[in-house]
Amino acid sequence: MSSLPHVVHFLCIGAQKGGTTWLWSVLRTHPHIWMAPLKELHYFDRSLRYLSPSILAADRLLERLLGRAPHNREFRRSCRLQMARAIRQRDWPLLRWYARYYFGGRNDEWYLSLFEKSGERVRGEITPAYSMLDQEDVVRVRRLLPDGKIIFLLRNPIERAWSHIRFESMQGRFNGIEDFAQVRQLIEHPGFTLRGDYLRTLDYWASEFPPAQMFIGFFDDIIAQPKHLLDEILHFLGLESGTLSAAPTRKVNASRNVEMPADVRQYLARKYLPDLEKLSARFGGHAERWRIAAARDA
Repeated sequence: MSSLPHVVHFLCIGAQKGGTTWLWSVLRTHPHIWMAPLKELHYFDRSLRYLSPSILAADRLLERLLGRAPHNREFRRSCRLQMARAIRQRDWPLLRWYARYYFGGRNDEWYLSLFEKSGERVRGEITPAYSMLDQEDVVRVRRLLPDGKIIFLLRNPIERAWSHIRFESMQGRFNGIEDFAQVRQLIEHPGFTLRGDYLRTLDYWASEFPPAQMFIGFFDDIIAQPKHLLDEILHFLGLESGTLSAAPTRKVNASRNVEMPADVRQYLARKYLPDLEKLSARFGGHAERWRIAAARDA
């Protein structure tokens, strides 16, 4: 790995509800890894054409501080929350990092500067919304980080979708988790659909990053064999496996556990079965088990 400043060695690009918070919580404890202190920097997806928070969309600081658009309000909410946390902890280096993140410019040099104080450690960030990037922005990532490594964690898209639905319900963004019409409307929302379109994500990123720079992992292994998965990721990053004594198996950032209604399961099975057939042919293993279950439920 290069030890030059202003280098980002890896990105984890999702999938949302696919174990990325678990991965962030584990990797940030590694002595030879520097993770951005804020999970989800949202730099490459800051364009308002993406259905993501876009808190970095405004270039002008005054607009970020006073603008009434939802992304500016979300910027101020995030800024207050994180900076207050750093002040309560009396963590002044962290406060300075947040000041740079929230009040700095919005360009590639600024983005890379967020990683410059990390010394010799492997540097990375995790933003699941990067899985939604258009081809042109994946090209931009490649130009900025030509040697960057990409981690993509896959979860059964049916289970991922149901976790996403439960999370949205917990956040109060829609009512009626038992109302099939409302749930179906959420499932067909363009942003929701993009989050579960693994084939699109894989094709876009694999067209720019060679196989040696991409790691595909599975949520199932976080549950069944987290230490093994972590060792594989560390090896991929060029670090000695086994350098973390254990990987936590408790759920991180989990949604309320509610059984999926039969009509929702059938709808999702029919929606994702064509993709699962392709994923099964590509990866076998876990993806094949997902396909079998979807074929049964469809």
